[in-house]
Amino acid sequence: PRAVPTPRMTLRPLEPSDRPAFIAALSASLDHLAPWMPAPPDWGIDAGLEVHFEQSLDRAARSHAAGSAVRLFAFDSAGTLLGSFNLNNIVRGVGQMADAGWWVVAPALGRGFATEGVSALLSIAFAPQPLGLGLHRVAAGIIPRNARSIRVAEKCRMRREGLALRLVKIAGTWEDHWIYAKTAEEHPG
Repeated sequence: PRAVPTPRMTLRPLEPSDRPAFIAALSASLDHLAPWMPAPPDWGIDAGLEVHFEQSLDRAARSHAAGSAVRLFAFDSAGTLLGSFNLNNIVRGVGQMADAGWWVVAPALGRGFATEGVSALLSIAFAPQPLGLGLHRVAAGIIPRNARSIRVAEKCRMRREGLALRLVKIAGTWEDHWIYAKTAEEHPG
C-alpha cells in the first residue's frame, strides 16, 4: 500500500523528505521508546538519528521489494510523525501470516493513535489482494510490562495466545513477550 488514510492520520512509507519529521519525533521520544525497542546505542545524538533514518529508508525499500514486510509511518495533516505500524516476516504459501509491530511518539501517547493505526494495519493485512495483503493471521509479541501496547492489542480484538520466553533481545536483554493474534475470520469487514 502507498498511503492509507485513517480518520486522523495517513499511514504511508517513509520518504527521504521525512527526515526532519522523523528526527524531531524520535528525539522527543527517546526515553519513551528505549524500553521497548532494540535501539542503537547512539540514538541520543543527532548523527545516530540520521543513521537510523537512512537505515529505516533502506530497510523499508529492501523489505518491500522482497515482499517480506510492510513498513508504514503515520503522519497527521501537518506532517508530524505520530508513529510506525509494520507487518514483518510476511509468510506466503500455506501460512499467509505476518508479525505486527508498532510504536507511537511520546507527544501522541494516550490519544488513540496507536489503536487507530493498528486497526488500519490489520485491515490492510486481511483485505484481499490487490487492495490488501490477503493474509490469514497476524500476531504481535508484547513485553508483559508494556501495558499500553497490551491495551492496544486488546482494543483491536487480538487474542492473547501465550507467553514466548526470551523471544526478542531488547536493549541488551532477552525479553519474554505475550503473543497476541488475530485471524481474518475474527476481523470485521
